[in-house]
Amino acid sequence: MGQYAVIFAMLVGAFGQTLQVPYEDIEASFTNKRVSHSYSGSFTSIRKIDFRNLSFPTFDDNGNADQIETRLINGHYGYSEPGDYESLDLDSIHYLSRLKTSHGDSALLLFSLNVAGGSSNQWGIADLFVLSGKHLQISQEIKWETHAGGRESFDSATNTLVIRSDRPGGGGCCIPELDVVTFKWDGSRFVQTGIRTELSEYGKRERKTLPTTPNQ
Repeated sequence: MGQYAVIFAMLVGAFGQTLQVPYEDIEASFTNKRVSHSYSGSFTSIRKIDFRNLSFPTFDDNGNADQIETRLINGHYGYSEPGDYESLDLDSIHYLSRLKTSHGDSALLLFSLNVAGGSSNQWGIADLFVLSGKHLQISQEIKWETHAGGRESFDSATNTLVIRSDRPGGGGCCIPELDVVTFKWDGSRFVQTGIRTELSEYGKRERKTLPTTPNQ
């Protein structure tokens, strides 16, 4: 069984910090958590690291790295067996400007995770890499559901990440709303600075309307 096969069944709101969400009594469909994973060896520059051919761990509820790691080959990992499929793709690398509060050189890596078994699930993943004293580590991971087609964007001028995550309460392909969540780089991590709701493509086709919430 592929190592990501158990991930799709988890509610991502169970991890990490308390999240700002515009609804009550429903867990968020995204996480923002501190994680801990250090790489062996030394690195002189974060821009010289071959991220497209590096190994990446998964993290447990407490942000600790699993012993089994996924190794990308040219930016891709794939696993396929009858009734069990998963893939991980490195979509983009963003080198972050160093601020006065920075403790090293940093880069944000954006991934796409697809898992299929009894059902199919898609996720976006953002991992924060920090190189300090020639030591490389992952210190933060943001993860969100993208089954309804939500994508992320990154503004390199302001070091701002915007994700679009399936809003809880939908099902499968028929998710009418997306949470649009903004994270801003503060020199050591990405901090959530805003959240709003918009219609998914399905919601637009079905002429759905957005509920009245405090964030609207």
